[in-house]
Amino acid sequence: MGQESEDVEAPIWDHVMELLYRLRRAAIAVVGASLLVSIAPASIDPYKPLVAVFTRTILDLVVPEYVEVFGVRVEVALVQTSPFAGILVLLKSALLLGFLAASPIVAWELYSFARPALYPHERRMLRLLGLVSVFMFVLGAVIALTILIPLGFKLAFITSAALFGDRLVAFADVNRILTASLIAAVGVGVLYEAPIILYMLVRAGYLSPDVLSGERGKLVLVALLALSAVISPDGTGIGMMALAAPLYAALRIAAWLGGRSSRARQG
Repeated sequence: MGQESEDVEAPIWDHVMELLYRLRRAAIAVVGASLLVSIAPASIDPYKPLVAVFTRTILDLVVPEYVEVFGVRVEVALVQTSPFAGILVLLKSALLLGFLAASPIVAWELYSFARPALYPHERRMLRLLGLVSVFMFVLGAVIALTILIPLGFKLAFITSAALFGDRLVAFADVNRILTASLIAAVGVGVLYEAPIILYMLVRAGYLSPDVLSGERGKLVLVALLALSAVISPDGTGIGMMALAAPLYAALRIAAWLGGRSSRARQG
């Protein structure tokens, strides 16, 4: 009886150790890439490290130079509230850049862990889904950094300027601004992975290809619009539509492709 228990538990423990080994290799790749991008030059003469240019670009994208409302113009200045704020900002940017640079290695390690349990056609599908997944994540992050976050911050400054007028002195903490921007970018990028998950669920037969048809589709669209309105609190509605419309279209396409793939497999 004890021997039978050991035979059952040993493979599970082997799988856990294999997963930890793969995750450790992925983490080392991310840390190594983060160190490299910290010193990699964006320009040689004069020397500008890539991480510094990346950080400055994000801040320029999301923080307006000024806001104007009711005839009052308020300049927005960046401030550093801690002597270590610059280091923390560069560290966060380096980690994000390192993760993006090492993402092929991270994806390969996860694929290598799952590969022994997959059939050849499943391996091909997983490789393709990996590429699509990276594209969707980057698309979500770009939409967040170029549309959602700038509109949100601009609305916040406009509201303050409308309340306090020319008595307002507007400052933006670089550490908090960048932290909020990176978290939002990663969060929206992860949200844009939903079509991949939907495709896999429909393809496996857990969900119907018509899951977004009729009233259910309308409910999903309303839910996405509501979620987008919370994430992008600009009053114009541009941010809400910029987030919800591409995501809803991707979900519809994913359900349709999942249905086709499921029928082809069964046929």
